[in-house]
Amino acid sequence: MIRYKMFEREITKGNHQSYHVCVDKFNDYDIDLLDYECNITLPNDYIHVSCLKRKIDDYVRQSVLDYFNIDVDFPVIYFTRKIPFTTEFKCGFYLNTYKKFKSKYLKQTLSTMKLFRGLYNDIFLAGDFTSDGRFIDESINIEIMPIQSRDVYFRIRDLLLDNFDIDNFDSCDGLFTDYKLDKFHFHVKIKYSSSDTIVKFYNTYPTNPFIDYYDNQRKLK
Repeated sequence: MIRYKMFEREITKGNHQSYHVCVDKFNDYDIDLLDYECNITLPNDYIHVSCLKRKIDDYVRQSVLDYFNIDVDFPVIYFTRKIPFTTEFKCGFYLNTYKKFKSKYLKQTLSTMKLFRGLYNDIFLAGDFTSDGRFIDESINIEIMPIQSRDVYFRIRDLLLDNFDIDNFDSCDGLFTDYKLDKFHFHVKIKYSSSDTIVKFYNTYPTNPFIDYYDNQRKLK
């Protein structure tokens, strides 16, 4: 069963778009994942397993990592695998873990995180790994989960326009014409690499599945 859908759009000049669906389970994998967010990027080329809603665990359980051959020795917020499996995979993690990788993007990452201070409920990082768990220091994703409000959206919008080569916000702005907290959840991803900087905007639909986890009513008083 599909729990919700999520639309991904690049707002820099690459114009990438894709759809994600959150499902109760992956039909091709015999493992109980009801405690997790299970997403498929259409057309069925990536799977994502995350504990962003923190139903049970703060991090993905070791048994789940082992089942999907995620051979790393740090706390994992989410992971992504290409279908069919390749030798590489992506993991999400927090800043303390990232510092241990001694990445060439660390200083740039810290500077970017400071830009959005006070505007997010959560912020984490994601990168690619080899089959034996070695971090591939060719790029880094900064994933910003904002406080969910129209005002915060436009403050983040202004920061992105001032600091990145944004193409346009036309479709994103339209979402906030009659915005209500329960309509959707939005977040932003900034990817640094040697070849380019990419910024993407994500929104769920037709509901906000994270409304209880983020406790926005308390944060916005």
